[in-house]
Amino acid sequence: MTITLDRRKFLQRIYQLVIAAGAAPLISFDELLAAEAKPAAAGWSRPNLIWLHGASCSGCSTSLLNVEQITILDFLTYFTRLVYHPDLSSASGDQVPQILNKLAASGKPYILVMEGAIPVGMPHACMLAHKPISEWAALLAAKASLCIAAGTCAVSGGVATMAGTLTGAKSLDDFLKQRAIKTPSVNLPSCPMHPDHLVYTLLYFIKTKRLPELDDARRPRRFFSHSVHERCPRYAAFQARDFAQRIGEEGCLMELGCQGPVTYNDCIALGYNGNTNNCIRAGHPCIGCASELFPRPLLYHTHAEAKAMAGVMPKGSAK
Repeated sequence: MTITLDRRKFLQRIYQLVIAAGAAPLISFDELLAAEAKPAAAGWSRPNLIWLHGASCSGCSTSLLNVEQITILDFLTYFTRLVYHPDLSSASGDQVPQILNKLAASGKPYILVMEGAIPVGMPHACMLAHKPISEWAALLAAKASLCIAAGTCAVSGGVATMAGTLTGAKSLDDFLKQRAIKTPSVNLPSCPMHPDHLVYTLLYFIKTKRLPELDDARRPRRFFSHSVHERCPRYAAFQARDFAQRIGEEGCLMELGCQGPVTYNDCIALGYNGNTNNCIRAGHPCIGCASELFPRPLLYHTHAEAKAMAGVMPKGSAK
């Protein structure tokens, strides 16, 4: 079924996403209407936006596509000039390096979003147009107005830096330091990145020409000031020392390896997929996906393990 939106309804959908991301104090609906009538008097300009994939699974882009109020492509093309995204752009083949080189040489301002770690120890592990992604990242980051690390792999290495990997992958911040690139950056960890975090960060920068307030790890304090443990719906069970012994049981999940105390994120409040769920609501320990310690192998388990057999094994059985 095809749904046709008139322009006002389209803007209403756009503004629903603004509200969901907590950015309503930055942009009012009246401002959207005024900008539609007189774009030159809007009070903000649409920056160019480039999105690169490094060593990643594209999960952060997939998470971004799960925005429900409006398609994320509509949002990105309304507030930015989306120059290139590996999954969303129609450009292919020789068009891609031409587009990227042209923008880098133009002197025009743009925002660079980096998804995934950068495999500096094995440059050929991640190529774009016969050129290592590390070289594209260096070229484009040096001339960007802002770099955004999208997801834990880009922020701290994540899965790409697990023991046994051979790519020598680096986070965006470490890569910028290695190449002596001074472009300001913002880190948006989580596996995958929560779309509201990116929407808010983009809108804040577009509207104010400044970065949101950041902590020492260059994460927006708005999202990463509290640990998962502090806001856990099972906190009362923790205080009562009522610990679950198997995944899916009632009680605090600490003894099952919950990473909530060392993970700072607002996933308890925001959830994923339209706030449908998160790890703890689903009865699983926090896996610490927004932590620089992620991933920890101790949280990986098979269905046959005793701790995963809640409701199957009789109570009192061995762990």
